[in-house]
Amino acid sequence: MNLDKLKEKEYIKCVGLLAELLALDADAKEEIHKCFQNMGIKNFFLHLESVDLSPEISERLKSIKCIIEIFDEEGGQA
Repeated sequence: MNLDKLKEKEYIKCVGLLAELLALDADAKEEIHKCFQNMGIKNFFLHLESVDLSPEISERLKSIKCIIEIFDEEGGQA
């Protein structure tokens, strides 16, 4: 499997998990998927404020970003 296909598969998985976790509608799910494709997952979370999503969804994603940062700072240790 080539790298692009692998990335796309992971983007779809991540969007699906976010959709379940945050109760995203189809439009938000599609917008996030497009952002993943264009920016990558890491840059998506680094530049959340530039993504055109509802304020409610943006706040939920910021909470996810904070959790990621906490684990990143602690080296994955809770």
